[in-house]
Amino acid sequence: MIIRLGRLTPGYFRLLQRQVAGEVQTQPRDRAVNQIAMMLAIMGLSLSYYSAKQMTEKVHVQPAP
Repeated sequence: MIIRLGRLTPGYFRLLQRQVAGEVQTQPRDRAVNQIAMMLAIMGLSLSYYSAKQMTEKVHVQPAP
């Protein structure tokens, strides 16, 4: 499922604030979508951590003469 983002206007930000405050109810989503999103987020963070770790391991600082 692709979630379309609205245009980033002040009205859209007000709608998001009202959703967070509980004034506007959103449609319930399938639990599988939430689980897949969490899995993808964890995989992305893990890959980012691994890449950063690999880049820092290759850097060798030579002492200044």
